[in-house]
Amino acid sequence: MPAASFAEVDGTFTNSGGLVQRVRKSVEPVHQSLADWMITARLATELGVDFGFERSSSAVFREIADRIPAYAGLRYPLLKDESTPRQVKYAIAAQRDLSSEIEAARQSVEALPDEGEKSHVTPSVGHELFKPGILISKTPQMQLLAEGNPVPETFAISPLYQITIDNDLKRAPAVA
Repeated sequence: MPAASFAEVDGTFTNSGGLVQRVRKSVEPVHQSLADWMITARLATELGVDFGFERSSSAVFREIADRIPAYAGLRYPLLKDESTPRQVKYAIAAQRDLSSEIEAARQSVEALPDEGEKSHVTPSVGHELFKPGILISKTPQMQLLAEGNPVPETFAISPLYQITIDNDLKRAPAVA
């Protein structure tokens, strides 16, 4: 099922720290891709269940806020500013004593045999972190860079993305 990427949907994300942040669509979905909630609603309809969503991400969020106690009181208008995420009200779990689980893991590791081939080689990482795909297909410069062309003067790229332009560093494509 063609799921839309984060850049192709309106909605919210909740990180592991419980911060809810609003996101807005920055590019139109490619081909027939849909938001996750739309795919879920279509699957449910095919299985004979109607979620009753009003075809909007705000309706989905309202349903979450009504049914999940940690989201009680949160509404879309509170999330209009993406730079100020809201904290959900998770119940704090009681401290657990994990000493027996840690000891069991330690004994399992100590029981492993020493024979076997060990690799002491650091894998090459970093030179192929970013590979061309659907989201960048509308940016011709990216395809040119991926093919090994020099960086144009007007091209800006995030320092987090690394593109291989040295053919000696490129790996052979994986064969399925």
